[in-house]
Amino acid sequence: MENSNKIIPPHLNAEVYRTDTTGACSISYLDYIRLHPDDGILIGCSELTGRYWNGGANLYKSVTEAQRSHSNEKRAISLTSGTADGCFVGNPSKVLLCEDSGAISIWTVSHNDSWKQWSEEKSVAEHDDSVLAVDCLQSEKEYVTAGADGNIKVWDINEMICIRNYLAAHSLAIHGVVVRPSSSACFATGSLDYSVTLWDENVSQPVLDLAKNSCGVRCLQWTDENCLIYGDEAGVMYLVDARKPETTIKLCEFPAAIHKLVVHTEAHKVAVCCDNKIVSVCELNENATQKVIYHDRHMHTNFVRDAAWDLMESKTLHTVGWDGEIKSHNITWDCE
Repeated sequence: MENSNKIIPPHLNAEVYRTDTTGACSISYLDYIRLHPDDGILIGCSELTGRYWNGGANLYKSVTEAQRSHSNEKRAISLTSGTADGCFVGNPSKVLLCEDSGAISIWTVSHNDSWKQWSEEKSVAEHDDSVLAVDCLQSEKEYVTAGADGNIKVWDINEMICIRNYLAAHSLAIHGVVVRPSSSACFATGSLDYSVTLWDENVSQPVLDLAKNSCGVRCLQWTDENCLIYGDEAGVMYLVDARKPETTIKLCEFPAAIHKLVVHTEAHKVAVCCDNKIVSVCELNENATQKVIYHDRHMHTNFVRDAAWDLMESKTLHTVGWDGEIKSHNITWDCE
């Protein structure tokens, strides 16, 4: 072998790597899906592999359009960090996105724009870690966010200012925040610090400790005005009544941590997504028991991250996952 006398600057490899953008994009891992009554579909995604952990969102007019074009279409909104949650703000032309950078951002598209380009209207970063959950208190006005920093913030999104700041609301990451039905001030949070807590934006302290779990709480949803279900890292789903929080009812056990619960309030059904590729649907009965009426482990090939009940077909469930796929499930149950 010949000796090479070529002198290579010691920083050359680092400089080439820093400036090279070829092959920097990775596949999109779908994290959440939101449906709007006026034909709007919001799908958020993050890039969990590759050189850059970016994220973004796509918006479609229908689930069929999303299933047909999501894999080969450029993202409508591109972010410089991942996104764990988001929602529509009033109409399908305006969305709020939570970012892993600790920011929340408002994006809009003009109907007069022939290119349908989304633009960032406002953005502010006040969380000290990833923003993990958002819910609406007053449509187009007040929203509440929770983050991995353990903080809860209530926002006036018209002025884009934090009007109520619960610092160290939980001692660990808050993975879920849900507004109480028919309320514009009351909401519940679930955290990895094992607790489920009730809050009121008019009060600076927690209103009520709904539950103290044996392990971290990953998700929660109201089933009606008083009852709330939550899922934990042990894969157990519980029910708690805000009128008697000392009593927590164990509903069901799953083989992996429960990541998301999506309630169909009219039919008393709940879709369950765990840290696996299985989609389950349970029926909630009046006596606080449940039974699994649907179980699929083949449609997704990676973790299922979120689900949404179709707004027109009540027995259709749409799911998204880290395999980058959007799937529709036809659920069968007896009409009441």
